[in-house]
Amino acid sequence: MENKFLPLGYAEMLERMKYKDMLERLSSTNDPAYGAEQFVSPREPGPTEKFGNLIGKGLYKLPFAFEDERSAMRSGQDVADVASFTPGPGNVLGFLEGEKMAREGQPFLGTLISGLSAGIPVAGKAGNVVKPKLKTYPAPLQLPPPPPPPAPRALQHKVLHTADRPKEIKDVQGWNAGSQSEAPYRSSANLMPLRYGDNDTQMMSQIALAESDFYKKPNKVFPIENILQGMRRYGVTGKGNVNQNVDRQIGDFLSEEFVARGNATPAQVMLELQRNAPKIQETHAYYGLNSTMEDAEPGYSRYITKRPVYDLDSPTTSFNESAETMSQAYGERKFNMFDDGRLYGKPGSEKVSFKNLKHDELAIGNKLGVGEKGLKDNNYMHQRYTFETIDGQDNVLVGQEFQSDVYALTKDQTKLVNKVKGVGDFNPGLIQYEVDNYSLPEAEEILEAIKQGDNSQVGRYFGESDPKFYNYLYSSNKLDEFNEEYGNLYRNHRNEYEDIKGLRDTFDPDDPQFMMRNQDMAESSSTFSQKGKRLITNYMDGIEKFYDLNIEEISKTLPRSADWFTDNVKTLLQTGAKSDSPFVLIPNGARSLAPPSGNLDVIPPKMIPFLEDFHKNDKSVKLNYDTKGKLINIQGNKDGYFRAEKFAEPDKGSINRAKSYNDFLKKAMKQTEQDYGVKLNATEYIDAYDQEFLKIELTPELKEAFKTFRMNHGGVASLMPLKYDL
Repeated sequence: MENKFLPLGYAEMLERMKYKDMLERLSSTNDPAYGAEQFVSPREPGPTEKFGNLIGKGLYKLPFAFEDERSAMRSGQDVADVASFTPGPGNVLGFLEGEKMAREGQPFLGTLISGLSAGIPVAGKAGNVVKPKLKTYPAPLQLPPPPPPPAPRALQHKVLHTADRPKEIKDVQGWNAGSQSEAPYRSSANLMPLRYGDNDTQMMSQIALAESDFYKKPNKVFPIENILQGMRRYGVTGKGNVNQNVDRQIGDFLSEEFVARGNATPAQVMLELQRNAPKIQETHAYYGLNSTMEDAEPGYSRYITKRPVYDLDSPTTSFNESAETMSQAYGERKFNMFDDGRLYGKPGSEKVSFKNLKHDELAIGNKLGVGEKGLKDNNYMHQRYTFETIDGQDNVLVGQEFQSDVYALTKDQTKLVNKVKGVGDFNPGLIQYEVDNYSLPEAEEILEAIKQGDNSQVGRYFGESDPKFYNYLYSSNKLDEFNEEYGNLYRNHRNEYEDIKGLRDTFDPDDPQFMMRNQDMAESSSTFSQKGKRLITNYMDGIEKFYDLNIEEISKTLPRSADWFTDNVKTLLQTGAKSDSPFVLIPNGARSLAPPSGNLDVIPPKMIPFLEDFHKNDKSVKLNYDTKGKLINIQGNKDGYFRAEKFAEPDKGSINRAKSYNDFLKKAMKQTEQDYGVKLNATEYIDAYDQEFLKIELTPELKEAFKTFRMNHGGVASLMPLKYDL
């Protein structure tokens, strides 16, 4: 019968050591996301393993000893493992193993093992053998310490203030003192000077790297793909999921040459990200309730959601009174991006990814000219907002508009490429720009013919101004259809424009109504231009194949992705946090999106019964109903023609815009929570006008988190299922 308590023999000890080594290898991982995809980094063999390899190579050279190299190497490792447990050789190997551990980021445990190996007393001659050998290994102990790893560096984000001092800037004294050095920018004594400030903006890829497990050993060499895999897992859960923002930034700001190196330290990856980081130029105009901007029209401040002064539930409130709103501070900003030529170009030069030809006047106050150099370069998004008193709480931040003239509300990569870069020698923005600005010598004659119903003149205009586009339409049998659709669009615009102009001319030029109609004319032209670009973009579908264009290659030069929307959400929340807002409202329905887009004629549901009663016997007014008896619109008689003046429901454009907004907003909420590691806990909010918003309470935790702007950059994230039916 076998005695289980006998000491281990040589063979049993070797067998157990093999199993121990196997288990250690299987249980080790360098993946910072436990439970995600596992990988094993290449490792440097330890002193004991190197000793075993040396013995194995010697054994293999012996004649008739081993049939194959694998057996010889395995036997060599067995001998080395036994030697590591014996006095003398074991002390030396233990000392060297400890030194290796110290170099690889375990200084305490490595030093302890080295000290114990060197200090354990040994018997006989073996003890005398160890001490002299220790003196031959001083070099590893005298290596200079590695340089400190670079910390995440804030992006260069300059903010040019063109109007009043923004609410978020608390240092009034510092602001006024700083203005003395910028006196040349002052246009009058009563106007605030142009002022540059800095915004604390971080790039998500730098944060993901700094907070990864790899950065605990910043100077250790790892496979670059392993480091990147750890970065992509930032803030995400679930097998196979990645942080799309980080993933996009890795592609944009780490060159193919750098990744091709194969191995690098986390510190080197951080330096490469910082070297290629973009620069942001923000132009910001803020108009307080008592604005210092004399003779300045606060941009698009007319086109905002309203907060009623009077109680709409009161039977004494008239329709005209219902339109009166509380005073609101107003702000608008636009964002440009540069990186000195790698992807996005250089500010103030011709080397830019695109020029935005729309909303030139946005955020410039009355200090900058529309043609100011660089203001159109890579202008990828803009934002408008108000500060209001809502539900008895002051200083509530209300988002009014998130917009990108470049990308609009599309996710189609082909359309994005067509819109931003164009194809061949043209792009949709420039095509429409030529129509808007009567670029052709005979433009007035041609456009007047289109207005009179001659759709063939549409083809003539585009054939002379943009032959490539015309050739594609003709060759693909789309020309007639395009001529009719664009012709109808232009006629409707001209008729609307001239009606507004006729109404304007009934007022004295000094009358505020005259100025309001001027704004309506400008908005009508802007709306036509946007619709024209959208129509042209749609008719470009398939043009990349016709001209044999590589959309994938062109898309690499896009200055932003469709994820500009998330950047807008983040900057709005940052503004609210810095301005001590109790909560933030973000529009997310057709009624709340109609006024910012220019539709100011939507009737609040509470006022419909009043208007029906008020106009029931008025012969100059028509009330139109659908088959179910629901009010559609109210028409007024002008020069013998009845035309719709007020609408019971938002227009179709606002309804479609709301659907797109909701898709983008879902993604933005999800991505923001992921990037900041917070929960926004948004709830639905509907005001007295039935305008729909998302309400986000700015808790102390959120205010602290949103002091910085963590720049979003690209990708499609999984959508967050929100119960309030976004």
